[in-house]
Amino acid sequence: MTTSTLKINTMIQAPVIAIEKQGEIQFVNSAGIKMRYLKIGKGEPLVLIHTLRTQLEYFEKIIPELAKHYTVYALDLPGHGQSGITNQKHVKPLFIKHVSEFINQLKLEKVTLVGESIGGALALGIAAQNKISIKQVFALNPADYVNSNGLDRSSTLGKILFTGIKVPFFGWVISNAEKRDVLQQVLEGGFENKSKLPAYLVDEFSKTGDRKGYSKAFRSIFLNWKTWEEDQQQYHKINVPVTLVYSEYDWSTQSERETNLHRIKNSKLIHIQETGHFSSLDNPEQVLSAILNCK
Repeated sequence: MTTSTLKINTMIQAPVIAIEKQGEIQFVNSAGIKMRYLKIGKGEPLVLIHTLRTQLEYFEKIIPELAKHYTVYALDLPGHGQSGITNQKHVKPLFIKHVSEFINQLKLEKVTLVGESIGGALALGIAAQNKISIKQVFALNPADYVNSNGLDRSSTLGKILFTGIKVPFFGWVISNAEKRDVLQQVLEGGFENKSKLPAYLVDEFSKTGDRKGYSKAFRSIFLNWKTWEEDQQQYHKINVPVTLVYSEYDWSTQSERETNLHRIKNSKLIHIQETGHFSSLDNPEQVLSAILNCK
């Protein structure tokens, strides 16, 4: 566990729109998909890549402090938040392509990539391609598990839903029948302290899930999950500093954490104690410490 040497003030109970009032919401065309993003702060660029089934507001507790040190770009991934939805298969290379093009379109250089869960896996995948100017990577609980999508390890409900979602017809029914309370229960499986999941954020995520085409895109990720596992084989190509930040109660196994550490030659591992998978909400102070103490 890393020890903070910074005094960090996080936005614990602010409404979702608060970060939008502080920054500027914009859209950019990324290889044919309109992607929503928030720009806020001054300094070198830092790109935030959120988790599966969330959006840029997921990082609301760490954005204000990060913006004191960086120009922060928090984006909505394709098929998430208010970004465009494509009918293409939602394989990992698709996300890598669009996030990389997002960075190119904004002409960002020496970027610090910070991603949580699938966002962490995407940050590593982008770095492995060596096609954009990256200064460093922070992968928070990267979701690149072996024979698992992670959510099937979160709880009994998660296992039922995210195993069943791949079954023909039954999986379609699951992906189109999501209810707000079910979403909350699934997300809570990634928290050590469930009170750290604000009700207004669950409301926002649930409302976003009602968009036309959203459930199909969401299911497509699970149908193509093998591409997330396969991309790990490229991590040895990463040439920039990488900090792997794992929570004590993350869904990854110890062997999976060590495999990433050994596979990435210029990497180090930090553990955050008493924290679940969704660390940027569950323990924002220590996430900020891990990032800003390496600045």
